[in-house]
Amino acid sequence: MSTATAAKIDSGARPSRRRRNVRRLVRGVMLIAAVLLLLSASNESSPAVVVPALSPLTAIASLLTTRTLHAVTWIGLSVAAVALIRRRWFCRWVCPTGTCADCAAMLGKRLHRRAARLPRLGQWIALLTLGGAALGYPMLLWLDPLALFSGLFGVFHAEATPAIAWCATGMAAILAMSLIWPGAWCARICPLGALHDLLSRLARRVRFAFARRSEHSGEKPAGRLSRRIVLGALAGALWATVARRVRGAAARPLRPPGAVDEARFVGLCIRCGNCLRACPTHIIRPDQGERGIAGLMTPVLDFSHDYCTEGCTRCTHVCPSGALVPLEPEAKQRTSIGLPHVDMNVCLLGDDRDCSMCRNWCPYGAIKLVWSEEEYTLTPQVDLDKCPGCGACETVCPTTPQKAIVIRPAPRGRQDREPLPLLHRHAHTGTVHQ
Repeated sequence: MSTATAAKIDSGARPSRRRRNVRRLVRGVMLIAAVLLLLSASNESSPAVVVPALSPLTAIASLLTTRTLHAVTWIGLSVAAVALIRRRWFCRWVCPTGTCADCAAMLGKRLHRRAARLPRLGQWIALLTLGGAALGYPMLLWLDPLALFSGLFGVFHAEATPAIAWCATGMAAILAMSLIWPGAWCARICPLGALHDLLSRLARRVRFAFARRSEHSGEKPAGRLSRRIVLGALAGALWATVARRVRGAAARPLRPPGAVDEARFVGLCIRCGNCLRACPTHIIRPDQGERGIAGLMTPVLDFSHDYCTEGCTRCTHVCPSGALVPLEPEAKQRTSIGLPHVDMNVCLLGDDRDCSMCRNWCPYGAIKLVWSEEEYTLTPQVDLDKCPGCGACETVCPTTPQKAIVIRPAPRGRQDREPLPLLHRHAHTGTVHQ
């Protein structure tokens, strides 16, 4: 080989090597930035929402489900717009999950592991999710890789429990899969990468249509809409119809303030754990499947140790999918988390003992003690026009192990208190009469 030929080969190899090094550097910086953002979730005005909001899958599913364009949705839509021009650019340069999966894959190759010939499930997951989102239930949105990466940081929650540790299982599964079958997650399973491919294919079709119209195209047509795309979207829509009816009949747990209706919530929630880490009083915990597998790892409220403070709306501002609608403190006071129920068989007043803890600690002045001729004792009465269901009364109630006053989910369709007529409570049973 001549010196000139060797020099030409070397000069052609250097840019490729340089590009790989630059990409590794950029991916490393992006990974560190994502970690720092997610670790800041417990801080007020935290930008942790940015990481899961970068997903076009989450943004499009949120837009289809809620029919609302939230400010955070623009982040994912911007990434989708670039994906129309540059295929899988996000996967190659930005995605922190992909970076971790590639590191595991490199280790797997050193251990002489080979890629498995798995079916391309990512496209089906994306289509089922978006098809379901069109009818209000994006059932597989929680498989978004940025949501799984964000869920990993649930282990840093101040009130770490075995249930919190489950938040990391998704990311652990991706790393294990990439180690055993290098490249399997990114190439075959990841719904976000598959969506990037679909967007790129759509852009090619549009470019070809315009180029053909002007008769300057040398490209081959991208072909008709794939049958599997139609089938996937229709299957997702059918699944959403059935799931919404089933979830509509299910009991609604206590959700954080601003939660959309239960049938949409379990689909929209991506289980990223941002709300858990953002809550300053640590009253949000992951559902461990007490009310069915569909709600597994979704956020529920627990007032056993603290309550939802009056001016705090952090959880609503770190939700990237629209499962929690962003609220300001004034709007939060008009949104009912739940309804207080009093059991006079447990209440100390019903046993002729002095207690006024619930009245004294209510931050909204919604509880008063009135004389009941029927019970011949003082009984707590709640003004539901003032009470947002913050849980302060349940937290301070001194009875154990059962609380005399507890917050239960509001009836379906009655989370917003503004249009409600005044409700009166029969104190000794806790039932509500209109």
